[in-house]
Amino acid sequence: MQRILAVAVVALAAAVLTGNAAADRAYHTERLALTGVGGAPGGGSVVNIHTNGPTLFAHEIYTLQHVVPGTYQVVLNLFTTSRDCTGPVAMLPTASITTNAVGNGQGDATFTPEDAAELRGLTVSISWTVTGPATYVSVCTVVVLD
Repeated sequence: MQRILAVAVVALAAAVLTGNAAADRAYHTERLALTGVGGAPGGGSVVNIHTNGPTLFAHEIYTLQHVVPGTYQVVLNLFTTSRDCTGPVAMLPTASITTNAVGNGQGDATFTPEDAAELRGLTVSISWTVTGPATYVSVCTVVVLD
């Protein structure tokens, strides 16, 4: 009986959470590699998650693995006038990552609907740059903001 009750509670919690943060209709979660510039060792990734929740517009998770140890700054490069990451760019610092002795670290940033209000309905291109003791970059991606 306790097991059935526990399963029911988990199912109810999942249903409630899904109602508050369903997947975005226009842009789906994307994982992009971070590669080293100039022979920098290691790399990492950016996971870009967009939701339809009333309090969370987007969540980005940054991971570095086997990079030069130290503290890094993540910058979101936003291109509102192109779909190929060219032209005028808004550079938005989003997170700081401090790695451990072997160069592994993680950070994240969240954006509210108010943070993205001026961008709603646009199609933009974005990339990420991570700078510190070494530099890591992502490829360009197109994001449809509903």
